[in-house]
Amino acid sequence: MKRNFLFAGTIFLASQAYAASDHTGDASAVAASFAQDTGEVMRIESAEYLRTYTQEIAAAACYLYNDIDGSLSSELLKDARDGFDLKLDALINGNEALGIIGGEQRRKTLVKLEKLKAEWGEMAEATDTLLADPTSSDAVNVIKARNMELFEMTDILVSDIEAQYANPAIIVQADVLLLEIVGRQAMMTQKIAKDACKIFTGNDSQEIKDLLTGSVSIYEASLNALLNGMPELGIQPAPNAEIAERLQDIQSDWATVRPIVDTLISGGEVDRDTQKFLFKHMVEEMVRLEDLSHAYAAHSKQLY
Repeated sequence: MKRNFLFAGTIFLASQAYAASDHTGDASAVAASFAQDTGEVMRIESAEYLRTYTQEIAAAACYLYNDIDGSLSSELLKDARDGFDLKLDALINGNEALGIIGGEQRRKTLVKLEKLKAEWGEMAEATDTLLADPTSSDAVNVIKARNMELFEMTDILVSDIEAQYANPAIIVQADVLLLEIVGRQAMMTQKIAKDACKIFTGNDSQEIKDLLTGSVSIYEASLNALLNGMPELGIQPAPNAEIAERLQDIQSDWATVRPIVDTLISGGEVDRDTQKFLFKHMVEEMVRLEDLSHAYAAHSKQLY
């Protein structure tokens, strides 16, 4: 299943974006920079997708197992399960269709990727089991137990790949920071959905409520920084009107969900239709943010 099941997302391959930009200067210098672009931006984005998938799988598994919008949750679970395999293989071996030219060459990064692949196996198997049998408590318990471990592994991987592939001839560090924030925001939508589902289904401990409160604070502060800038951290406001409009749409959509989250944090209950509403909107936010990441990547290409 494609990620455009809710939105018509546009994938900007690194080389295509560079070729389409308006460059001046010596043709040989342009050609040299073009030759260096072996998918740096797409490698970073693919690693960020892996990080998001860990929480997307956990959220979708919770909603599927508890029969909260079974159609959307099963679709999302399969999408994330297949996507994890695809992006991980691309980072290891390359995938020209995704804009990643050539396999990973750095030994330390390759070791981490292979270790992640090995650790992913049990989670992938549990995901397949749950897709076949949404009532499988064994499968959902594996996903509950393993998703944060995989999240931590992918979070470290993202940092490593950002540092490794922040090629100033292709993308500057400031743009890498923006891609990191947008990518982390996509992941946060699913972490919020996951923790909300835990509360829906009876795990209303203060620890879970505190985690949800913290996630909301980070999510809102980051959205505001992307839109309006945060100079003390070197974050500039939205670079163009199109990106600003997209961010405003995301904020507006979040405003419809925030009262539900506040109810959960304060100990209130919400009905099944409201649970489905929250899940659907957090999925929509995730897709919008992933699409926004491509827009930031394309914008960064136009500067060089």
